[in-house]
Amino acid sequence: MNITAIFNFLLIAGAVQGFIFNIATFLSRKKIEPPVLFLNLFVFFLSLNNLQSWLIDKDMVFSNFFLSHFLIPWYVLIVPMFYAFLVYYLGIEKRKWPFLQVTGIIFLMEVVTRSVLLLLVKGGTMKLESIAFYNDIEDAVTLGYSLFLYVKALRILYKYKGLYGSVLEFDNLKWIHRFLNLGGGVIVLWLLAVLLNLFSETIKPPYSYYPLRLGSSILIYWVGYQAFFHYVILKDRIGLRGKIRRGGITHKSGNMPREQLPKRNREEAVFRDVDRFICSNQRFLDPHLSMEKIAEELSVGTSSLSRLVNQYAGKNFSDYINSLRVTEAKKLLEQDEFSAYTIVSIGLECGFNSKSTFYTAFKKFTGLTPTQYRSKK
Repeated sequence: MNITAIFNFLLIAGAVQGFIFNIATFLSRKKIEPPVLFLNLFVFFLSLNNLQSWLIDKDMVFSNFFLSHFLIPWYVLIVPMFYAFLVYYLGIEKRKWPFLQVTGIIFLMEVVTRSVLLLLVKGGTMKLESIAFYNDIEDAVTLGYSLFLYVKALRILYKYKGLYGSVLEFDNLKWIHRFLNLGGGVIVLWLLAVLLNLFSETIKPPYSYYPLRLGSSILIYWVGYQAFFHYVILKDRIGLRGKIRRGGITHKSGNMPREQLPKRNREEAVFRDVDRFICSNQRFLDPHLSMEKIAEELSVGTSSLSRLVNQYAGKNFSDYINSLRVTEAKKLLEQDEFSAYTIVSIGLECGFNSKSTFYTAFKKFTGLTPTQYRSKK
């Protein structure tokens, strides 16, 4: 299998994967919210662009002159759809324009311009070489517009954090930062392809686009599932927080059986106060909770607090807090009311800062994974 065949295989595989993602998403959602819609449009247009490129490379085009040279500029719509997804995901659409109208105008202008040029070439008014020149110009214009929106996305993430502070309570957005890094690499490959098309005498389409197409295929695999996963987690966590932290579910203090405690004394009373404070105020739900924070809030020395927890909880501070989180997670996993929420969102809302720490702690204190525990209820 030569290099061209490998690139073409990855190209069509990415496109098919994108279409499958679109179908699965729409079948699994009763309601298509704006972020889900724009995310799917991003994957859809990226897949269409790759499919069109694959068909051209395979010479699977129409025999008609006009149709055989007519390319739909799907790539104009790719970056704008992700930018719109970002704006709606962060809930700042009233503060930041998603550029949908501008994108539609540019798309239509490119379609009309190409159509007019093809008609002129077919009528003998212009030479066929002018289409290749127009391709380079269209590519450069679209790259410039995409780069403009890419920079705006970076500015939103790094300069306007105050606009979406509520989202940061549920999502640290590290996955979006990783995507933009990957997307930046793809834009560099796109810029390289444009420069080669304009100035290189030896490397021309389709070869100049092979690295770009490989990068775009990776984008389909990665961003579609990552973004959809994080959006579902975000929606679940918002719903869960309203029920967990506003009186719907509370953790009772003094969760340890009294018969397991040594004879009541002053230190035991102090620990009970600590335990009551952490449970009644649901401090264990804070993923950034530390022994230093609790010691400061209760005006207790950290060494004294550590000793009290070890003696009367029978665990170190980290395990003590995680045991409270696991107890809360078990309550949610046991109730049908929360069966529609993802297990990961439950773990994160119970105070764990990642899926892995949640699963590890849950298995440690119950002997089961959260999935196993939910299935046996």
